[in-house]
Amino acid sequence: MSRIGEWLKKAENLARGHSKQADQVLDRAERYAKERTGHKYDDKISKGVDAVQRRYGGGGTPGATGTPGEHRPPYPPQQQPYSQEERERRTQG
Repeated sequence: MSRIGEWLKKAENLARGHSKQADQVLDRAERYAKERTGHKYDDKISKGVDAVQRRYGGGGTPGATGTPGEHRPPYPPQQQPYSQEERERRTQG
């Protein structure tokens, strides 16, 4: 097995042992990805998150209809992304 394969297997085992924390990390990553893409690819991002959660047994129980994403709580308000001016200011100084 390659180093990457070994690392992925360790990460999967860790996620299985700490599925609640892994779910929290995935939810945060999902929110970030959706915000950064302007919500253009929300359905694809959600499908990817669901696939990862199925891999390690996380994500809780799907809703009554089994639709992906129904088992997730609503997102809390997030800080708005920085404006172009703010990003430029931060990279200069």
